[in-house]
Amino acid sequence: MNFNCVFPSCNYKRNDIEEELLKHLKEEHHNEMLDISKKENVPIKMAVIMTVSNSKVFINS
Repeated sequence: MNFNCVFPSCNYKRNDIEEELLKHLKEEHHNEMLDISKKENVPIKMAVIMTVSNSKVFINS
């Protein structure tokens, strides 16, 4: 699966497994995940799921 991090300040673009993106989000964007969680009034796990979903890039071939 191809992933592009949704945060504008980040240039993470990789063809990885989802676990690598989760690791990236935890290490690099923990504070942003907390902000999303508070803003959207959802648990942090839900904020992570939404971010992962929005980071997926489907390549047409």
